[in-house]
Amino acid sequence: MATIDAYLGLDLGTQGLKALAITDDGRVLWRTRVAYPTQYLHEGWEEQSPGDWQDAVNQVLAHAASLPYKWRALGISGQMHTTVMCNGEGQALRNAILWSDRRSDQVVNDVKKKFGVDYLRSLVGNVPLTNFSLMHLLWVRQYESERYREIRHVAIAKDWIRWWLTGEWNIDPTDASGTYLLDVENRTWSTDLARDLEVDLSWWGSLRNSHEWGGVLIRGPEKLRGLPVVVGAGDQAASAVGTGLSTGELGLSLGSSGVLFWLINPFSIPKNNSVHVFCHALNGMWHWMTVTQSAATAYKWMQEQFYPNSTYQDVDADVARVALGAEGVIFWPYLSGERSPILEPKAWSGFVGLTASHGRQVLARAVMEGVTFSLKHCWDAMNSEETIVPQQIVLTGGGSKSSIWNQIVADVLNMPIMIITDDGAAAGAAWLARCAFENEWTQYPRHVVSEVVPQARNVRQYREIYDQYRDIVSHLEPLWAYL
Repeated sequence: MATIDAYLGLDLGTQGLKALAITDDGRVLWRTRVAYPTQYLHEGWEEQSPGDWQDAVNQVLAHAASLPYKWRALGISGQMHTTVMCNGEGQALRNAILWSDRRSDQVVNDVKKKFGVDYLRSLVGNVPLTNFSLMHLLWVRQYESERYREIRHVAIAKDWIRWWLTGEWNIDPTDASGTYLLDVENRTWSTDLARDLEVDLSWWGSLRNSHEWGGVLIRGPEKLRGLPVVVGAGDQAASAVGTGLSTGELGLSLGSSGVLFWLINPFSIPKNNSVHVFCHALNGMWHWMTVTQSAATAYKWMQEQFYPNSTYQDVDADVARVALGAEGVIFWPYLSGERSPILEPKAWSGFVGLTASHGRQVLARAVMEGVTFSLKHCWDAMNSEETIVPQQIVLTGGGSKSSIWNQIVADVLNMPIMIITDDGAAAGAAWLARCAFENEWTQYPRHVVSEVVPQARNVRQYREIYDQYRDIVSHLEPLWAYL
């Protein structure tokens, strides 16, 4: 029996490590997932231990080595912005600061006040936010100065794991876009901003394309030693690759955060400054992106409170008893502040319309609807001039396992949806490795689970409820700084 050639993809996500193996034609051979914890040390602080990532990767590589495949190459993706600061030996000097961490709010305000948003956008294309790695770094410089003086390397999550596996320091343009130090249009470092903020660009390693080689495995099982490792891409760009997203399709990820992703060429800076513009994993392509901080995270919170040890299908069965509109209960999902289109790390979450007659199934539906209203708010910002006309939504992420939620998304956004297997970034990482190994680029053959179309009656009803949601949020905004 012939040995099957396989490519390994790793996605170092917020809630855990996903891994899969694919064949040369994109068929999935094997999947696994290893969870690791997030540490919430203070209000707004979110960290993870790089040692937990190492343990998860070791577990996956040991499993992969036991499989009867001929491994050809490895690709890595991971949570964007999450920042690891290291000494000269590559050892992490502290826990990684997550993309969702909000402690650098005052640092962001100071940077905006000193340089002005227009000047900053002219250099890197985006407005500074607490999510960006540079703001994590500046916070450490201000509040952990002794530790800052020890820094010799800084890496995004996937790049630190790749260094640990290969001994090579690299970063690709997709993750470099999320540092807030990249001239996104020209796909090169902004030396002007680095000079203005006195940041050493050499700490980030070599800037290399996502499909280029980033080293070979020098750790892990003997069977895998010497395996070539592609540089890889941040999770959203890798997910677009792994879902076969094409120009004219709107990507939507119901992952820990909720992300809308729109491919562009030529480069352009969106007029709404809550919309990001980042490099895509493919040369000559960029993407606009809006992010609501808590999507599947909000669902997970609801599940832990009201449906412990339940599946998406269990929750769906209960929620099916509740009519559209959640009996007048409206939820806004700002459990970790908000990023788009409300640039407010101090924003908080809540319900309105709640009474003693409402059970858990009402709250569950309200959470699904509230996250989707936030995504609609993001879409309105991205398409503020109504010039984008998507053919369809390509939906992935853990939240897409809920058939009720999928219908809500179709109805609120009033677009047809194609639901793709939840392999996203891991599949994209593996496919980048495959394309590098074969020295050719081809579109990933997406694996469609189902398709959903909006229901006209639901669309009309949700339009009214969404207007109520927007009105509630607008009245809440003045309160976030005080409560």
